[in-house]
Amino acid sequence: MPPEHDHEPRWNIIDKLYNKMDKTLDKAFIDNKCSFLEVEITMLMVQEKLAQQKHELYNMYLEQKDDKVEEKEEVKTDVPKDLYK
Repeated sequence: MPPEHDHEPRWNIIDKLYNKMDKTLDKAFIDNKCSFLEVEITMLMVQEKLAQQKHELYNMYLEQKDDKVEEKEEVKTDVPKDLYK
């Protein structure tokens, strides 16, 4: 995806995911006779998992950023390599 479109959600995927979740919730209400409280607790657990995934991705991003900064610092040399030989 081009960088200028990174922030645009892919609605076709969102719609498919929503439909799958909706069918699963309907089935849970009918087959398992779930209460609204049970479904809400499940949704809170899903939200927590998403938050954890976001934190992990953010940490990976920061680590990569730090690695790139260290690589750039190593490449920069003000003194020629053969100066002290």
